[in-house]
Amino acid sequence: MRTVAITGVVFAVIAGAAVYAYHTLTQGAPPPPAPEFQDTGETLATQIDFEKLAQTDPVKLLAECLMRYQREVKSGIHCTLEKQERVKGQPPHPEMPPVEVIDLWVRGDVPDPHTHQTAIEVLMKWQSGARKVLGSEITGTLFSEKPEAENGLGGKVVTWRPKAFGLKLGPPMLPNSKPAQEQSRYCIRDAGLYRTMLRTYEAWKARQDVGELKFDYLGKKFSDKTASECLMIRRYCPRIEIDAFEIGGTARSDPKVVAAEGFTDVTIFIDPQLWLQVGTELYRTEPDGTRVLVGAYYFRDITLNPTFVPETFTTEWLKK
Repeated sequence: MRTVAITGVVFAVIAGAAVYAYHTLTQGAPPPPAPEFQDTGETLATQIDFEKLAQTDPVKLLAECLMRYQREVKSGIHCTLEKQERVKGQPPHPEMPPVEVIDLWVRGDVPDPHTHQTAIEVLMKWQSGARKVLGSEITGTLFSEKPEAENGLGGKVVTWRPKAFGLKLGPPMLPNSKPAQEQSRYCIRDAGLYRTMLRTYEAWKARQDVGELKFDYLGKKFSDKTASECLMIRRYCPRIEIDAFEIGGTARSDPKVVAAEGFTDVTIFIDPQLWLQVGTELYRTEPDGTRVLVGAYYFRDITLNPTFVPETFTTEWLKK
């Protein structure tokens, strides 16, 4: 009887520790309010004027992109996302981060014009380069802001690890929880094209407003990464910078974090036909002149306003 009692106590302690660990890891702060881009209602630029903005005013160029997206993209996107990034400074230079190729679906990223609220849903399924957790690759992630989302998913993200020994479908966790921030430089809520452009617009406009926007127009070039011709613009940071994990959030200011994760220049790729930011490259130039890749993100095979099957943003589809 004594052995049984001791076993029961040990089990209770282990179970309690597991519950505590789950609660701690999956918690995060409420999402910060994202800045809302206001469509002025003005007539969009002509194609000729749009391309001239790449040389003279990239902030206005990004505003034109956002206005067109808000007016024309009503039901989301489907595309291929290729990314390569250092997360928490890892892997250290000169080792290169892995290339991840992801099938990406996004819906509801533009705020409703009446309620000014979003109902963002994101499904990411890795074609290659998936990162591992506890020895098993995460081959898919699903996020939904909708309150009616299945199994309490509303506002949370779940992961799918089909080769995991135990729990294959991860427990729902907040998108800014510690595990989420250890897997990516940016929050899954901000994964789509619209919020990518919104992040860039806000950062570049802030520099423009204080007279610190320094950029070069690199020309109109074909990119193998995006499989399209792009207007390429490079911004030079006045000092080493670091982005917040979430749009509207606060970037970390710890000097050690900034030194490990910060960047000193950003190059964006604008598709002149779709008016979309289809590529972003972040680099840091070290004191010895070495240029280190911090992050690279490319969108291709883009379908705007796709027809989503009803099961797209569900765990059933995540597992397929």
